[in-house]
Amino acid sequence: MILEELSADADLSVRTDRSTVILREAARLFASHGYGGASMQDIANAVGITKASLYHFFRDKDEIHSTVIVLSVKRLLHMVELRTRDCTTAAEKIEGFSRAHAQHIAENKDFYFAAAEGYHALAQPEVKRRVQRMRDGYEETLRMFIRQGVEDGEFRELDVKLAARALISCLNWMARWWRPDGPHSAEEVASDYVSLLIAGFRAS
Repeated sequence: MILEELSADADLSVRTDRSTVILREAARLFASHGYGGASMQDIANAVGITKASLYHFFRDKDEIHSTVIVLSVKRLLHMVELRTRDCTTAAEKIEGFSRAHAQHIAENKDFYFAAAEGYHALAQPEVKRRVQRMRDGYEETLRMFIRQGVEDGEFRELDVKLAARALISCLNWMARWWRPDGPHSAEEVASDYVSLLIAGFRAS
């Protein structure tokens, strides 16, 4: 299965092997039209191959869809790990987390939206459970950073779950209005969000 062949650090935006091109075009169609609005024929047309040729790479549309979503979430988690592993303070880790989220939006926006909008359309229960575990782990990572800040006295006592959701909500909403040709990069916007929220987290 192609999902297991592609590692989390695979650059989905530049790889040119046929399976990744199929996934990239499918992600674009799923992001634009939803799972129900993109057919196997639409994907084949976007790639420039016959519909029959798609079945040499993927069993069906469900497999393409689930692969797009799992790859997107895996890559996001991988970026978070890379951007936070050398950080020391809670504030640094939260900024690294936020910049990783923003980087994923900037580099893999179609995958991001296909995953964000397509979770409920996942047909296979085991895949849906896998994605939910990864999503829960992603949010728990941020909670852990905030909790660390509270325990170390870097942050005041606060509702960790609410604080994490506030930041993730800001980052998710940013994906809907941020444009690559705008005045600020996605990571700069993410840092601005962190600065605003961290100011409210700080201990007096």
